[in-house]
Amino acid sequence: MGLGGKLAIAFAALVAATGLLIGAASYLTTGRQVGDEVDGFLRERASELVDGARPSPEGRTDRRSKDDRRLTVVVEPDTEVQVLADDGSIDGNSGLILPVNNRDTVLADQDGPPQLRTVTIDGDDYRLITQHLPGGGAVQVARSLDETNSLLAVLQARLLVIAGLMAAVAALAGWVLARRITQPLRSLSAAVDEVAETRDTGAPDLAVAATGADEVGHLARGFDRMLRALDLSRRQQRRLVQDAAHELRTPLTSMKANLDWLSRAERIDDETRADTLASVRAELGELNDVITEIIELATDRHELPPFTPVDLALVAEAAVVRFRAHSDRPVELRLESTTVEGDPDALRRAVANLLSNADKYSPPNAAVTVETRAGGLWVSDHGEGIPEQDRARVFDRFYRRAADRSQPGSGLGLSIVASIIDAHYGTVEVTEAEGGGATVGFRLATVEP
Repeated sequence: MGLGGKLAIAFAALVAATGLLIGAASYLTTGRQVGDEVDGFLRERASELVDGARPSPEGRTDRRSKDDRRLTVVVEPDTEVQVLADDGSIDGNSGLILPVNNRDTVLADQDGPPQLRTVTIDGDDYRLITQHLPGGGAVQVARSLDETNSLLAVLQARLLVIAGLMAAVAALAGWVLARRITQPLRSLSAAVDEVAETRDTGAPDLAVAATGADEVGHLARGFDRMLRALDLSRRQQRRLVQDAAHELRTPLTSMKANLDWLSRAERIDDETRADTLASVRAELGELNDVITEIIELATDRHELPPFTPVDLALVAEAAVVRFRAHSDRPVELRLESTTVEGDPDALRRAVANLLSNADKYSPPNAAVTVETRAGGLWVSDHGEGIPEQDRARVFDRFYRRAADRSQPGSGLGLSIVASIIDAHYGTVEVTEAEGGGATVGFRLATVEP
């Protein structure tokens, strides 16, 4: 049984129980009220008989006996009346012998409060009152409860029918409501089953209808976001593998060609051999750089250590010191102290990649500029610059313009910068440098030092 069926049964049971409780209360209240009316009627009629306002029967007669004697006075047909003598014997009745017990005999002999009880005569229920008569004896008045019992039986049947109808309506309403409420859950379940069966997180029919503002809608939207994120991650992973394979294939192919040539060449001069081996070493270095950058890209941003306040000016100085250790290119510093929240090592790696990129595209002996201010850091070169139509793609993995294919590198340096800055909740940007060239940098939120 599904959740909708369970909710329908629960609603039906709840409404049925409520209806039965209300019905039972109504039944008991009605029965008590009708009984009070019958008792009130019997008290009034007995008092009238005692006061002489109504005639009482004389002489005994019994409808069940063939030896009936005519009554001297005929009483009203809505009650049965019986008169008792001082000793409790029957002195007269209206046609039906009413039962006499010890309490009735006591009331016939001496005064006392009237006694009310329910009796059964020939299978029929009667309400009976016994009241003392002035001067001795007692009068008994009984009224059939057939009408009352019939009324209560009809009321009971109607209450049961109403409770059943309420339960049926509640079950139907509960089923309809449950179907509507659990629609996102069914979509979610179908999506989970389809993902488990097809392993395709990007199937178009996995979109979860999650428009509700309740917990179910929130869960469905969360699962939908999870599927989208997983699909994006898988597509990025596939693209990274494909791009990495493409970038690794070029140096590997070149190295294989050089090694094959060396193995076939029986007589080559030392200079040619040295040049060939130098080319192989350069390709190995480029291959090592590509592998290192791929590993850096594969590092999830959640693996970064907790952020601490970092002065970008100090980060830039440390990166420039390392840059100068392996490059003779002059670097101009325009540093203003500006504090951000971040990981110093990751930010230093980003600045190092920006310096390496600027060094690659700057003319020989031309200085590069490093500037920090207001939560931002920029590195400018004086090369050919980056056309505006390419600026949005320079941070993509392995992206290189056709004119840059001859340049060393893998095309991963700026994408690593973008990954690091994204992990710091910042933005990267590319603009034209003053006097020509390109300015590449990033902005982060500043904090109080």
